[in-house]
Amino acid sequence: SNLHATPVLARFCIEQPPDRCSHLQWHSLAGKMDKYRLVEEKVIGAPGFDRSSADAKPSNASNMEDVCVCVVRITPQAKPRSCITTAMNILESGSNHVELRAMGKAINKAVTIAEILKRKMPLHQITTLSSCEIVNVYEPLEEGLDTVVNQHYVSCLTITLSRDLTGIDVNDIGYQPPLSINEIQPGQPVDFNTGKIVAAS
Repeated sequence: SNLHATPVLARFCIEQPPDRCSHLQWHSLAGKMDKYRLVEEKVIGAPGFDRSSADAKPSNASNMEDVCVCVVRITPQAKPRSCITTAMNILESGSNHVELRAMGKAINKAVTIAEILKRKMPLHQITTLSSCEIVNVYEPLEEGLDTVVNQHYVSCLTITLSRDLTGIDVNDIGYQPPLSINEIQPGQPVDFNTGKIVAAS
């Protein structure tokens, strides 16, 4: 079953501590953000998901400390075909593991990409779902306006795909074994919306 991101809880704050912000302030500013520019973005509570992080092994998988894992970050703007090609190139170039990371609205896309990859070769899967806080700081483009801080919470998804069981805990609650050989058809076209093999006409 597909995983769905939790609703985004957003609030805008003007020179007030986060716990004193109100949704009324957010509604009053929502239509005025063209007068601001983003100057800082922080991801809190999700190591490895911020844009400045180096691609590395999963922070929550201690049994994979000696396993080199390449990361493909999936964003709402990313093209599925490009992400699939990148992941396939990683797996075919000698790496046994690839990690898909997505946040918020990109989670469903990551799930679909994982399903497509699993239909191209036998892959073990570990899925981890968490949440994090994103803090955006906006500076005004016009004089007389205050700095705006936007805090919101999103879901974070990590899907680790592996060609073998090296570093994979089959007892992990998020573990899924490879698909059956009948479901793996590397040469067949795949529906990018569902991740299913397209039947020949």
